[in-house]
Amino acid sequence: MKTLSAIVLAVAVFMGAPDISFADSTVPVAYWKLLDEERYIHRFDLERFGWRTIRNIRRQNMDAGKKTKFLTLNALPPSGNIGDMRKLDGQYLVQASILVRDPNGDISQIPAMTAEKDSIGLPEDNMLMGRYLLGARIPLGEHDVDADGISESVFLCAKHLVVHRRHGGRMGHASVVFFDDGGKMPLEIGPAINTAKSKFGGGMQIPHETYEMMVKYQGRPLPGAAVTVTTEGSQWEKTFITDKAGKFAIMPTDDRFSRREWQNYLYTATHLDRQTHTYYVATLPTVVYRNQPEWRSKAMGFAFWSIIGTGVTLLMVAGLTRRRRRRDRQALIVFENHRIQRDLP
Repeated sequence: MKTLSAIVLAVAVFMGAPDISFADSTVPVAYWKLLDEERYIHRFDLERFGWRTIRNIRRQNMDAGKKTKFLTLNALPPSGNIGDMRKLDGQYLVQASILVRDPNGDISQIPAMTAEKDSIGLPEDNMLMGRYLLGARIPLGEHDVDADGISESVFLCAKHLVVHRRHGGRMGHASVVFFDDGGKMPLEIGPAINTAKSKFGGGMQIPHETYEMMVKYQGRPLPGAAVTVTTEGSQWEKTFITDKAGKFAIMPTDDRFSRREWQNYLYTATHLDRQTHTYYVATLPTVVYRNQPEWRSKAMGFAFWSIIGTGVTLLMVAGLTRRRRRRDRQALIVFENHRIQRDLP
């Protein structure tokens, strides 16, 4: 019965509730939030602007990608919408252990945040390009997770993938997607990608494409882990269970009713270690780019083929006109030759 209760708790821990409700208390779900994220998003609605505005927007996006990015630790708000800003309480910020793994694979710990300094800036070295891992391990004390009368130690493990690139920078040689350090980041979730082929990927996804995600515990794949995915715009959510390799596959949806070019997904994994009486909640946000609206795609296609068709028609008309003129000139030359020969004595 205890095992069944734990499974039910793991599956339902994130479904429709902004906090984790235990038998003895309620604690928040923490995740990283990139500030001013719209500065780093590629927009597809620029055709409504003038060329000067388009050039300025693209230049601002390029400049923003070269500079330091700032992130804050957020708590899931009462609305359940991960797009609503709700900073994590100060009592949890001061207890958080903040970790950074740079594109060279080096892990460093940075000072804890406070209520006054509640954001982290990455990267410190603007010339080092690649994927940075930002992690936070937050102890929440003792809580009775499975209502068995025994308290478990609860930890929140929040992670974010920060990509940095700039002209003239040097590429890191070990851009990974996991800390793989059980002592510093016990439970983590990330994309199961070949890092040798994608040193900048992992932080964004595209609708209607399948992505493999992985959950690791103590640096090893964790089978049977419950992972709940929630979206920012439509508030769609679904729970997945990892397979024997600690993986699960997801195909992001396209929010057709949103006015923005992207939406945020939040992956939340939970695990109860009964041997150590420890409970972990790991989060990973990611950006899902929207596909262009169908009407815009069809309109652009219609305009494109109209231009192509008009161009081909004009070329055919010009070619036929030129051919006719050439034939007329040849006929005129033949006629003049015959007339000259006839007029000769």
